[in-house]
Amino acid sequence: MVAGDRDRERAVALLREHFVEGRLTVEQVGRRVERVLGARSRWQIGLAFIGLPVLPEATRVSTRSLARKALLALFTAAYLVFSFTLLVVLGLVVVIHGASDATLLGFLVLWLVPTWALSHLSRRPGTR
Repeated sequence: MVAGDRDRERAVALLREHFVEGRLTVEQVGRRVERVLGARSRWQIGLAFIGLPVLPEATRVSTRSLARKALLALFTAAYLVFSFTLLVVLGLVVVIHGASDATLLGFLVLWLVPTWALSHLSRRPGTR
């Protein structure tokens, strides 16, 4: 995955913490910061952390990100089940009662509200 400026800034901050804790010398942190700033992918950024322990803050950020992705996947699955069920119910209503404007508008609104909510949730940034 392509690395962004935010990824590089976070990596440099973590390298500083390792330096402050005494795990890196000035020369080592300088080389690793150069490697991070020149990185084009997250994998290349990860190479700068070889041999260093994972800091609690980095674990917390990745755990939050993982939990958010799992929650989004759960909501997406529920949305797909909801959409399919709504489609079946709409089909039955149209076959049994016919398609009136009010019925079609009601189903459209009933489908658009969760669609908007899920798209809004998926676009929100992961950090608060």
